[in-house]
Parts: sequence; structure tokens; C-alpha cells
Amino acid sequence: MGDSPAAEGFPLAAGPHPPEPGLVRLTRRDRQAELLLSPDPDDHWWTLHHTRTSTEKAWTMRFGARTPAEIVAAATDALTTNAADSPADPMQVLEHAGWKHSVRDHQISSPDGFVTVSRHPLGAMSIEVTAHDGPCASEPTARPAWRAYFSDHAPPHLAAAVLAGMVSPEPLLRDEKAMVPFLRYSVRIAPERVPAHQAEDALWDRVDRLAAHRTGTPLPPQPPGGSLTRRTR
Repeated sequence: MGDSPAAEGFPLAAGPHPPEPGLVRLTRRDRQAELLLSPDPDDHWWTLHHTRTSTEKAWTMRFGARTPAEIVAAATDALTTNAADSPADPMQVLEHAGWKHSVRDHQISSPDGFVTVSRHPLGAMSIEVTAHDGPCASEPTARPAWRAYFSDHAPPHLAAAVLAGMVSPEPLLRDEKAMVPFLRYSVRIAPERVPAHQAEDALWDRVDRLAAHRTGTPLPPQPPGGSLTRRTR
């Protein structure tokens, strides 16, 4: 297995037994936070868990299989940032983006109706994303695309970071052929030719940006006529 964008802050946990096939476990150096990837078609794939400390209660964030990687990364990135600039109420992110509360005040939906975010009485939050199954169906219906769940006591700035990623207008780079067919009818697709090296270097560019952000040190200058040498996978 190669390095991961989270590997700088979450080195692989050492243990007496090798990880199960298809399972990836990244543990922070203080052993208080863990990112687990466990591909299970009947359950959440990504789990971000923080243990209880003297000043903080335990919390968990879970993301379904088709959750965009950028959404999961928004949560892991927020673990290393200062929460000072984040709103106290994560729902404000959606309100400022024009989302409207439904009949029940603890639920808010996207303008197109594809996304619903619910906040439970004790503070937990759940996200439900749907997509139409296409124009060929006699009666198009909404099908589940992905789900996420944040437990009670999940830091508000992490939830706000995820919601900000959901409303961001920045396009996501995807191979249309690799997309689940029914998702193509609920997203706007703009074909674009991307140089192969741009896709190959995207992972390491992200690692470099996160490392520079954490340490506060500037990145080394790019060598003339080319990019920095990348680590092998």
C-alpha cells in the first residue's frame, strides 16, 4: 500500500497482526484519533473516531461508500486546523448557501432536493444524498447515493468543514466512465482534457500542502521545467 494524504498526521498504526485485506487503519501519533477504511457494501466505509480525553468526550464520524473523497478529506483536514473561524452552528454554512429548513426545524434541504441534513436533539447529525435513476425510467425515483453520520460531541468545526465542502462550487475531477451510471443524471458534467501528470501528482501535491500548512514552513521552489521528484508508491 502506498502513502496516503493523511499519512503525515496519521501514520499507520503498529500492531501484532497485519491489517485485514481491504482494511486501512491510520492512527494519529497520540493514539487519540483514528481513520478507518473498511470496504463493506452494507455499512459505512470511512470511520473517523476520536477517543475520550480529560477535556473532550469521544465522538465518531462515518461516511458511506460513495461519499466523495473531498468530503472525507474536509473532515480529516479540519482536525489539524484552528476552529476559531468556524461558525458555532454548522447549519449556518447551509443557510448562508441558500438551503431551506423543512417542515421540521431540525432538518434542512438543498435547493434541488437531493440532499437532506438532519440534526438530532442531542447534537448528532446525519446527511442523506439521493440521485434520480435517469430519464429512461418510466417513473424516475430518488435512489440513495451516499450517507454520513456524525455522533454527539463531534466538533462543530469538523461538521462545518464537511458541510462547506458539500456547498462548494468547485468542480470535482472524475472519470465519467468510472461513475455509477445513475449518478450521471443528477450532476452537471463538463468534459475536460487533463494532462496525465496532473492526475498523477494530485496526491503528492495534497500531501505537500497539508505538511506545509501544519508546520507553517513554505514549500520548496519548483525546479525549472518540471515538478518535484515524487516518492514511489
